Amino acid sequence: MPVGLLLAVAGGCGRANSQPKAASEPRPEVQANHFDAANTGIIRGQVIWQGEIPAVAPFLVRANPIGGSALANRQIQPNPNAPVVHPQTRGVGNAVILLRGVDSTKAKPWSLPTVRVEQRDLHFHVHQGDVESYYGFVRRGDPIEMISRDSCFHSLHISGASFFTLAFPDPDQPLVRPLTEIGVVELMSAAGYYWMRAYLFVDDHPYYTRTDRDGRFVLEQVPPGKYEVVCWMPSWLEARHAREPESGSIARLFFLPPVTLVEKVELGKQESKEVRFAPASRDFQP
Repeated sequence: MPVGLLLAVAGGCGRANSQPKAASEPRPEVQANHFDAANTGIIRGQVIWQGEIPAVAPFLVRANPIGGSALANRQIQPNPNAPVVHPQTRGVGNAVILLRGVDSTKAKPWSLPTVRVEQRDLHFHVHQGDVESYYGFVRRGDPIEMISRDSCFHSLHISGASFFTLAFPDPDQPLVRPLTEIGVVELMSAAGYYWMRAYLFVDDHPYYTRTDRDGRFVLEQVPPGKYEVVCWMPSWLEARHAREPESGSIARLFFLPPVTLVEKVELGKQESKEVRFAPASRDFQP
């Protein structure tokens, strides 16, 4: 889980507590690519929820008299980490599927669209091509654009593989920042909107995808080799929270660690392999 930062409050708004680095950091050196499309294979599969589908309660956000206009009234906000389970097929939608053990010198060229993070209606919206979700896949060294569409003050805190905080005092003023470290990056609010959450996955290879509404996924043009196919899902369960000393309102909330289900696959040339994942509520318990 991310390490909490102190939340500064002035006039009812959070304030960023670190300065962004220059957006012109050099891209990490990439080795020559030896991708052979003719000999690649396919990994496909499905994620099916097992057992009772959890009823994840929303957050009841109490009015904060010193929290600014966005927190002036009592409100209900959904838990962004709640699993998306189809009630009939029990397929888990919008789960992240990725490959571990990829030789980046043999991987297919990066073909995923660039990522833009919007703070809108007090939620994160990660745009990647024509997809909007809480997740985005970023090539290491590529810049991401971050912007606020709300009139209230936003402060975006990033932790995990990267660590920084950016202030957005005005709407529609984008900031750009490269992500240069491989790993998972967690986005959260440093302005008191504790329910806001999104995740970016940074890597040198593009073998990442999201499941569809029925839990199905496909990873194409995978070079022969031994891999771990990973199903990654965030936990919706609270680990702890921090309160503002002035109002007693929750300022930061931290979730339990995400769940990663792993299946090993050995893929030959022009071969197709099927993988199944079966997450259940017990996997998310501490």
